Amino acid sequence: MSDVEFNPEWFPQHDIPPGGRSGFVRVDGRQVHYLEWGRGGDDGVVCLHGGGQTAYMFEELGSALRGDGFHVFAPDLPNHGDSGRTDDMSRQSLAATVGPTLDEMGMDRVHVVGASLGGITAITFAAAAPERVTSISLIDIGHQLEDEGVKKIIDFMRAHESFATLDEAAEAIGEYLPQRRRVDPSRLTRNLRQRPDGRWEWKHSYGRRLRAAEETGGAPADGTGWRTLVEGMDDDLRALSCPVLVLRGGKSDVLSGEGAEAVTGLIPDARLEVVTDAGHLAAGDNPDSTVGIIRSFLTEVRRR
Repeated sequence: MSDVEFNPEWFPQHDIPPGGRSGFVRVDGRQVHYLEWGRGGDDGVVCLHGGGQTAYMFEELGSALRGDGFHVFAPDLPNHGDSGRTDDMSRQSLAATVGPTLDEMGMDRVHVVGASLGGITAITFAAAAPERVTSISLIDIGHQLEDEGVKKIIDFMRAHESFATLDEAAEAIGEYLPQRRRVDPSRLTRNLRQRPDGRWEWKHSYGRRLRAAEETGGAPADGTGWRTLVEGMDDDLRALSCPVLVLRGGKSDVLSGEGAEAVTGLIPDARLEVVTDAGHLAAGDNPDSTVGIIRSFLTEVRRR
């Protein structure tokens, strides 16, 4: 037995949200990082984050639903967070990763919560495997988006190749999201990783992809690239057979009121709710309202 004193600082500490768990699994040869709340065997809820985000965007929701007896599972999507890479970022490719990941976690039929890109993935997955989806909660996403709002997101993603410090990154995010309270730089290690040269880069690959595509002329710079991503999604929306909650940030410049009504109108069993004092990133802009609306919806669906 060694008499060397154990020092926990020798080992890297992964950021684990209060009341939750952080883990990794390997699915089809690719690493998947996830956050988890609750216990296996409870009603399953799978949370799919937006483009450029990570599973940590569902901290408040995971903690709340854990208290309601749900088992909440939030993976980092491919090319995001601490999950592995993939070349194909089409909605069909992203949706194809969901089923095998659920199998690995022993989850069969689930409620799905999807924000932005995660919502697109949720719709695509549910259309392909309706027997596995109990309900869907969509956060500020539809098949008709506003070009200027999407362009604002794209411009921010490709504007910063890296940051000298976490404080510099926090300042850039504050300029992009002026309505948010000041970002705590220490929490940004969830979204940024430090390179060998000491600079901090985003954990998602969109910035690199967008800059490379711009150099080769392979992607439009006017914010209209989303149209290719959602091509055919209107048919998938019409085919959904489960209850669907459509959430729109009341101040969103990505999903307009008309766009939210349009997506709701295509789904056989859908309702529309508005998150006040929130933009496209409703889960972060107004987490209390977002969580409250989704909790009420899931509780109602569970009672059916």
